[in-house]
Amino acid sequence: MPRLTFAMLAGMMIAGTLCAQPESLALESRRGKELMAAGRFADAVRVYEGLVAAMPANPGLRLNLAMALHMSGQDLKAIPQFEAVLKQQPNALPALMLLGASHMRTGNPAKAIPMLEKAIGLAPEDLQGRAMLADALLMTDRAERAVPHLRKLAAAQPGNPRAWYALGKACETVAQRAFELLQKQGPDSPWWLSLAADARLSEGRNSAALALYRAALAKQPALRGAHARLAEIYRKTGHPDWAAQEEAAERKIGQPACATPTSECQFVKGRNELALSSALARSTPESLYWRSRAANEMAREAFVRLAKLPPSVESHEVMAELHRNQGRHAESIAEWKAALELAPGDQRLEQELLMSVYMSRDYAASEKLARALVAKDASVAELHFILGDSLMNQQQPEAAMKELREAIRLKGGYLDARAVLGRALMQIGQPEQALPHLKAALPVDTDGSLHFQLSRAYLGTGRPDLAAEALKTYQKLRQVAAPEPSVIEPPGR
Repeated sequence: MPRLTFAMLAGMMIAGTLCAQPESLALESRRGKELMAAGRFADAVRVYEGLVAAMPANPGLRLNLAMALHMSGQDLKAIPQFEAVLKQQPNALPALMLLGASHMRTGNPAKAIPMLEKAIGLAPEDLQGRAMLADALLMTDRAERAVPHLRKLAAAQPGNPRAWYALGKACETVAQRAFELLQKQGPDSPWWLSLAADARLSEGRNSAALALYRAALAKQPALRGAHARLAEIYRKTGHPDWAAQEEAAERKIGQPACATPTSECQFVKGRNELALSSALARSTPESLYWRSRAANEMAREAFVRLAKLPPSVESHEVMAELHRNQGRHAESIAEWKAALELAPGDQRLEQELLMSVYMSRDYAASEKLARALVAKDASVAELHFILGDSLMNQQQPEAAMKELREAIRLKGGYLDARAVLGRALMQIGQPEQALPHLKAALPVDTDGSLHFQLSRAYLGTGRPDLAAEALKTYQKLRQVAAPEPSVIEPPGR
């Protein structure tokens, strides 16, 4: 049986309720449908308002009034009409779906979710409704619940790059959130150490990854996959004999017994969606570990599928982000430019291009791009920050200060902007004014540079004791931030 559309359903409801009504009302109803078909929704509203006033108990006419209001952009008026229909007919699919859509358009995705979930339960093959539900879940920070819907959308539309991109990004969110929860629950657990090692490995920090895998194995000798990834490090760094030892150690661990379908068993068998579903049921350190692993693998698979499709905005985005995360900024810039060729004028893509140019430290180019984007939309604090910092890095502190102050005004508590503003004030010889900004920004000081500036500011304002204390902290942070030695030790060390 073909899927019924909203218009077909509404038409069936009206046909069954107007047959015994006066001819004048039937003619008005026909006129309303003609106006809807012609796209004259505001005119249709007036017709259906009259019909509903004449027959207030008729759910079909009220539904058409709600639809006309929705289609004419009057969602705030449409919502109570849809709700009235659902009081009479709780399973009216068009009312459920379009009430959800009206809540979305009025900025209430949380209210849309129960409506859309019920609608999808009634019409599971409706891709438009499922896509709206996935959007509502993502907008309310519920990526874990959105993933199954995005997976179904991607499977139903395998040639749609947006479907695979959305699935991959949502899975990345789930994986990152699981990692962060695990870091809070068990930062010394073998599960967190292994995930932290995976992150270092993806960044090319082989020696740091090796140390973390070894720490994880010391706590959990049978940690499946750790020896395999150690073998990967050894092969990449030219130690095939050591890699063979780790591969042998991995084989000794063997496969899980799988008497019950645990997350680990599902993951080992390549059933990542089932592994994720199982891991989401609990929040133990082990479950969070498998949740992150399964979600990351689902993201990887989605991006692989995306890469096999013809070039698209989404495929260029994935590659641009990958290159940027690995510090290959020239390649990232090329991918953002390729995406913009397919979507010229897209401000989000233009801002991403700006970020990669800025991260490449081409400050003259980032200044030019930032100025152009600020001219388009001066309400984005990050644009003013990048423009200000680009000017600072070109030795223009006075010009930078104007942009940095605007960034702070737009985004209260913008610590990165306050840090650069403090530096700018120091550069023009105003240590007293710099002090509050430098002190406020200390939480983002990862390399000690702010503590060094703070020490200078204290000296410039006649507080040598505080200057000495800030200098000591600077020296400690510098030691922590020093590059790690790239030493690859053999197995057993």
